[in-house]
Amino acid sequence: MRLKFQFLLFLALVTTYACSTGDDAPAEPPLDPDLGKTYFFLEPNKFREYDVYEIRYTAVEISDTLEYQLREEVDEPFTVNGVESRIIRRLTRTQSTDPWLLDSIWTARVEAGRAVSVENNIPLQKMVFPVDTTRRWDRNLLNGQEALTQKYLSFNEPFTQGFNTFLRATEIQVSDDNDENAAGLAITFRDERTEVYADSIGLVRKEYRQVKFCSVGPCANQEIVQSGRYYLETLIAHGTTNEAGN
Repeated sequence: MRLKFQFLLFLALVTTYACSTGDDAPAEPPLDPDLGKTYFFLEPNKFREYDVYEIRYTAVEISDTLEYQLREEVDEPFTVNGVESRIIRRLTRTQSTDPWLLDSIWTARVEAGRAVSVENNIPLQKMVFPVDTTRRWDRNLLNGQEALTQKYLSFNEPFTQGFNTFLRATEIQVSDDNDENAAGLAITFRDERTEVYADSIGLVRKEYRQVKFCSVGPCANQEIVQSGRYYLETLIAHGTTNEAGN
């Protein structure tokens, strides 16, 4: 009789535990409740520094190569029509021993499930939330230019750049467009652009290749660049502006 009572008590406890872990149990909070907003990092007083490598093509076999450093500083927020934005101070220098010089002022904000960067007075829809690799969105939705569909290539995955590995990063395909000549024999234009953002850091890599190839004369159909631009921006440092030496 005693053994039967103990068995029934054990069965009751098991049943109670099973019920308590059902649908009514509180769910564990997600690691990123905003599902990607921390990748577009706008914490005041933060800075990011980049090495920039740029080639500007002006004609066949004529180009200028530029190498310099870029620094972005996130200023305090300001509010317009109830929407909070941040001023982004952009400074440049030729080499690490030179002083930083102000290059331009951008602004950025996160609103209504999207991240917006206003670059040279042009608002660009850089990210949408929650992040999902099946999502597509128009980068130019807010500026009236021709639609440009972006997509996430990856999310919350490691990304290695040089000797650094960012454990949580997301890669965005800004454009992947190639135009062929009428005969379909050669590429005449290439527009390949990607951006990579790391959690709680922001942009860590930007690579743009927008070039037009020679299509007439001896250089035709050989993918020889006639005009355009190649731009590579890679993160080299980040931190807080009030830290010593920053």
